Amino acid sequence: MKARKFVQESYDNNDKYARDIFKAFITGNNHFVTKNEEDMMHDVVTLKGGCVYYFELEVKRGREFTTRESFPFGTVSFTGRKIRLHNQQPFWYVIICWESDYALMCHSSVIYNEEYKEQININTVHRQGKDEFYRVPKEKVKFFKIK
Repeated sequence: MKARKFVQESYDNNDKYARDIFKAFITGNNHFVTKNEEDMMHDVVTLKGGCVYYFELEVKRGREFTTRESFPFGTVSFTGRKIRLHNQQPFWYVIICWESDYALMCHSSVIYNEEYKEQININTVHRQGKDEFYRVPKEKVKFFKIK
């Protein structure tokens, strides 16, 4: 399967978990969830203090992290294929760690910066080939306990 292809199995294994854990977290932080269903746009939309917030969710497995210090790399990789969402409406990109119930997030206006763009060769069970990622210095990313 090509590197940028949608993988239904990954979606089935992660989407409900990500939405449920994030929805519990964000409502506990005084956000009102206005959208939480799949429509090929932003995963979750909230309202807080008269402002609308957009979120895109992802789950990472096999690389446990909690804090910035425990994150094993100097940069955080965000997929380039979500730039289409940024171009329609900037959003908060949230990556949830399956093993630790911690997460990290960064705003798409920081992520989709040309200086962070890289072409990476992907070779996994589900994807092979070149794909575009944005590698953001972890100092620009917020780490937090989500559950």
